[in-house]
Amino acid sequence: MAAEATVRGAVGADTRRGFLAFLGWGTIAVVGLQAAVAFLVYFWPRKLGTFGGKISVGAPDQYKNGSVTYFVDGKFYFVRLAETDELVSGTSAVGGFLALYQKCVHLGCTVPWRPEFQWPYEGKTVTGLFKCPCHGSTYLKNGQIIFGPAPRPLDYMKITNEGGKLMVDTGTIKKRDKWDPSQAFKV
Repeated sequence: MAAEATVRGAVGADTRRGFLAFLGWGTIAVVGLQAAVAFLVYFWPRKLGTFGGKISVGAPDQYKNGSVTYFVDGKFYFVRLAETDELVSGTSAVGGFLALYQKCVHLGCTVPWRPEFQWPYEGKTVTGLFKCPCHGSTYLKNGQIIFGPAPRPLDYMKITNEGGKLMVDTGTIKKRDKWDPSQAFKV
C-alpha cells in the first residue's frame, strides 16, 4: 500500500507540475504575441488623411487670376498664375496653375502665404509672397526663391484635368532648380 500511495502521489504531483508549466509557458507565449502585435501596429506605416493621394481642387474657372488657395489636407498651395505677370514669368504670358508643396526646401518649415507682405524685386515692389518663418526664405507666387538661404524654388505637385475637375497628385512632388513657365499646368 505504501508503494501504491507513492506512485499515486508521484502521478498527482507530476500532473499538477505539468499543468502549472503549461500555464506558465502559455502566459509567456500570449505576452510575447501581444508584444509582437503591438510592435507591428506601432511601426506599420499608416496613410492618414488625403496626403499622398489625389485631391480634387474643383473646376478651373472657380479660381481668379493671381489667387492662392491653401489645402490643409494636401499640404499644398494651389496657385492660379495671372496671364500677364512679368515678375513671375520673365515674359508677358504665363497663365496656368501650380500646386506648391508647403515645405521650405531649406530646412522643411511650413511656408505660409502672406498676401500683405511686400519685397523689392527686380526694381519693383512685389506684394503677396511666401515667406518662411524659420530663416526668412522668400518666394514669389510661382515658388521661385528671391531671398534667403533656400537653395532653390519650392517643390511642386503634378496637376491633371479629369472630367473638368483639376486633380493634384500629392504623391508626386517634383523638385526644380528654377522657375520655368512650362511647369504651370494649362487647361
